[in-house]
Amino acid sequence: MVQKLINSGELKQYISKEEAYDRSKRSKQVQLSEGNRTLNTISCSEAAGPLLTTQIGKRLRKQFEDYCELYKIDGVEIDDHEQWMDAPITFEADDVEEDMKDHNDPLILTLPIAGCNIKKILIDGGSSVNVLFYDTFKRMELNDEQLISSYHTIYGFNGAPTKPLGDIILQINAGPMKIDTSFSVVDAPSPYNAIIGRRWVHKIKGIASTYHQCLRFPSPEGIMEIKGDQVTARECQAMLNKDLDEQRKSRRSRNKEDAKKKPLICTSKESQKKA
Repeated sequence: MVQKLINSGELKQYISKEEAYDRSKRSKQVQLSEGNRTLNTISCSEAAGPLLTTQIGKRLRKQFEDYCELYKIDGVEIDDHEQWMDAPITFEADDVEEDMKDHNDPLILTLPIAGCNIKKILIDGGSSVNVLFYDTFKRMELNDEQLISSYHTIYGFNGAPTKPLGDIILQINAGPMKIDTSFSVVDAPSPYNAIIGRRWVHKIKGIASTYHQCLRFPSPEGIMEIKGDQVTARECQAMLNKDLDEQRKSRRSRNKEDAKKKPLICTSKESQKKA
């Protein structure tokens, strides 16, 4: 009888506090470092790229090519499987707030990277690489000499292959987890500061849910959670849509101009007689 009343919602006033307590036990919010600089705005970088250093030897390049992202807790590398990694990660209906339902927003996070709280980071499960845009790279006060030559090409920017300016290893802090992460630095316009691919999410054994707008992952302190920013996600999506509309208008305009320049070819019998 009591269970039926609970299921029908008639005892909600008596169990809401307990549910809230249970939710707080399931996951802990990751707090950003207050001392970090925060990078938010986006501006277009200059066309000229950085000069890659010539002083980086073959040994360092070989180490980078063979590099596997390191997983640290309090500065100690974690190579073996730990018991706390087996903690279940769950998502429930109550995790979705009323104003979040029926949305189509990507997952946009703020993460501490190399001592800066970087906003507008797209979590992209379809990307096999992590991308740091060159304008963000410069605003983080990183030097071009820190870049290591890239030997790969990235596809997906403006529908054309893009050659990175270089690669760099930066530490991302996610709660107690510290992950040395490789980024490909790309000089391309974007509403995002960076893109984190599935490799990083897999490394922390996390689950990124665009529907629930959060990233959850296990840690020695329990299941940690990083909330997404839906307002920023929609702003970035609006910028992308605007750019796409402008590209379509530009293509239509070029097609019309090309059509005007092409000579008309007459194939009627009368035109052939006149010729």
